[in-house]
Amino acid sequence: MQFVCSILIAASCLAATSSGAHHSFAAEFLGDQTRTIEGTVTEVWFRNPHVRYYIDVADANGETISWDVRTSSPTILVRRGWNETTIREGDKVRVEGYLGRDGRKLLSLISIELPDGTVLGHSY
Repeated sequence: MQFVCSILIAASCLAATSSGAHHSFAAEFLGDQTRTIEGTVTEVWFRNPHVRYYIDVADANGETISWDVRTSSPTILVRRGWNETTIREGDKVRVEGYLGRDGRKLLSLISIELPDGTVLGHSY
């Protein structure tokens, strides 16, 4: 009976450890390719696991494309002085980030320039 209990406890510990694992940056982003976009923030997700800003950007044809810009967790951003209202819907911003894989309109934030000219640096 003790052996069975030991196995169950060990399995539970392993399951808890693996469920907390984080996905790889390289699985979603190209670490050697960056892009800068300018547009209007349409949605802010200040929640785990990553804060996200959705930004509408006009392409060369004048069509609007929505970009998903990801930063680190809210906890890390708050420690660096950010909060839910640092970047708001309607803000016109300029973002530099690492490109998403497979042509997705996805950036991992390197820096963001706010409407007042303030530049916030790398959030990781």
